[in-house]
Amino acid sequence: MSRAARIANRILAALLGGAALVASGAEIKFDFGQSRQGLVPPGFVSLVSGPGRPGNWKVTDEAVPSAMTPLLTNLSGGAAATAVHPVLAASSADPAAVHSPILLYTNESFANFTLTTRFKIVSGTAAPEAGIAFRVQDASNYYVIRASTRGSQSVPGSLLWYRVVGGVRHDGQGMGVLVPIPPDAWQELRVECSGDSIRGFLNGKLMIPPLLAGALTNGAEMPRINDTTFPAGQIGFWTAGDTAACFADTRIEYTARVPLLQTVIADVVKKNSRLLGLKVYSLKNSTVPVVVADGKGHDLGSPGGKTEEDVIAKGTVFYLKQTGSVEVTQPLRDRNGEVIAALKTTMTSFLGETADTALARATQIKKAVESGLANSQDLDE
Repeated sequence: MSRAARIANRILAALLGGAALVASGAEIKFDFGQSRQGLVPPGFVSLVSGPGRPGNWKVTDEAVPSAMTPLLTNLSGGAAATAVHPVLAASSADPAAVHSPILLYTNESFANFTLTTRFKIVSGTAAPEAGIAFRVQDASNYYVIRASTRGSQSVPGSLLWYRVVGGVRHDGQGMGVLVPIPPDAWQELRVECSGDSIRGFLNGKLMIPPLLAGALTNGAEMPRINDTTFPAGQIGFWTAGDTAACFADTRIEYTARVPLLQTVIADVVKKNSRLLGLKVYSLKNSTVPVVVADGKGHDLGSPGGKTEEDVIAKGTVFYLKQTGSVEVTQPLRDRNGEVIAALKTTMTSFLGETADTALARATQIKKAVESGLANSQDLDE
């Protein structure tokens, strides 16, 4: 991570865990202007659903219609007012329709939320599609609402909801609609989740599930999808095949959840005054270790390195002595003895402290954390 990105993260850390975003209460606004151009923004990891390599995600400048300008003004013959500002751009060289790159936000897990984003599909061959993956468990299990510039001969475009379970796509029967999605034109997508209720809106209009004629007469409730497969999970930007797309002005309003692991870590830190830091690194949903719990809350979503990789892969233990402190990184295990993560414990040191005494102290901290977790699923609960 660059020095500029680290500085930006520290400035924003007081707001929410060091990610490049702005938070207010139970609302997250992604501010890609806080991220370095040409790189993946902090707090995100790149995954791929299906075969092939992960896609290319980066922050870049793009002309975007003003928030005060109707998104489709240019389609009706008027001139849309635009301004250049940083957006998230996606691309991939793999044209396979079953290849779905995902850029997953790792700093938070969501159950009930409303996500609003603007997007445009620039190009794509087999599957010019882009949208939002939500309640993501991993790269093989999630919901998605996606738009496509391809529909029928009479309607050039479509919007569809479906779920992916165990890597297998299960189409939501009747949960799609033909609607114009012009290429290289900005649209607004809104996803609403509450309990087992799911709805999708395009440019402010309910589209998922399709609104049938007369559906809201006589005070009838707005229709919704009911699905209980995934009660909660993470959120990510999603594309298909070799689609090139852009996302901007993304906001998530949600009911805040405190993951079990973060609760356990916070409780351990509170009870141990000599602890300077306590972080858990996991490989779940990522090719590199990522901070999934942090006693100080500053580095959630930040990547780890070779040390954390070796601890998780080999079960090794690392010791580092610094001025006034010691750091021990060791495997975090479930009740079956399986390594599920790496635990980095930073403590104030004392005169004459050795690697053995530091390890003994850190091991007591580790046991306190492990006693609050049953298995790897508790990393997400």
